[in-house]
Amino acid sequence: MQHDVFSLISEQVLRDCGGEPICAHVGDVQACAVKRHPTYHALQKKIHLGRSKTVASLRIWESVSTLAREGNRKDREKWLMVLLDLLTPYFYGWSKELATKWHYEVSDIRSAMMKGALETWFSMEGGTPSRKILDIMMRSAFTAARDLVTVGSSETCTEFFTTEITHEGDSGMRASSIINARTVRDPDADERIRGERAGALFKRMGIMDHVVVFHVKLRSGCRREEDSPAITPAQMGRSWVDGRNLYYRISDLLPQHIGFNEAAAIVDFSTSKASKMAKDGSLPFRVLWIGNSRVVSVKSLMHVLGIQDSIVHPDDVENGASHVGDN
Repeated sequence: MQHDVFSLISEQVLRDCGGEPICAHVGDVQACAVKRHPTYHALQKKIHLGRSKTVASLRIWESVSTLAREGNRKDREKWLMVLLDLLTPYFYGWSKELATKWHYEVSDIRSAMMKGALETWFSMEGGTPSRKILDIMMRSAFTAARDLVTVGSSETCTEFFTTEITHEGDSGMRASSIINARTVRDPDADERIRGERAGALFKRMGIMDHVVVFHVKLRSGCRREEDSPAITPAQMGRSWVDGRNLYYRISDLLPQHIGFNEAAAIVDFSTSKASKMAKDGSLPFRVLWIGNSRVVSVKSLMHVLGIQDSIVHPDDVENGASHVGDN
């Protein structure tokens, strides 16, 4: 079997997804309201993104597009690969035809197509409607292939794959910090103050009992290591005693998603206005589809509202809560 960029992407997706059920709604089978999920292979067969696009297929495309824009770097890379793999069935025949007509290596043509699609993906603004992204990515892929064979420039799929896909830049999210870092010179003190202020706020809101339950689960090891925030060298001293990373983000205390109507109300939009904005790409947050229902990522909404998703330590949060007392 000839290995080109299409097969490399498919192999990567199969490694990431395997034969397990996959959730293309919210990205996590356990967090999804739908009880039954297909394997990736079965899901791929149901999606039609060519001329005969179905509403269900476009909704899945929109959700996958959102997942490829949000989350941590590993999740973004996974869903971007899925996004690209969903496009390749519509490029196979045309790339072979072009290679035969112009006596060109089909692997180079496919590399050019993926490069064109990816350049479009990274150049599009976050609020661009998902259907428009789909159309432009396909058009860019075809244009890049035609330009390759007519101009005569070539590149190998291996060169493209290693330079374009694996070096995605970090998210543009702002750094998490409750206080201005310039006011505290000691990073350790800054970290403690940040956690204590969060704990004091939780206590005043009356949700500290919920926070403590979460801390108990955290200390008992009920969290996957990949879900833990990365420890910086300055934070290593907080973990040397028991060898565990207990740091977490404020968003870990919140539900992963809320309903579309609730999200619209939070930003002071009516449901009809938010729906219209979603269609024309001007909605400030992204939408995930679960069947005929829409949900919004809480992290995405926090970003829109300017709420910092701070990283805190349980000890600091509990200390901050204790300072408030029972008043």
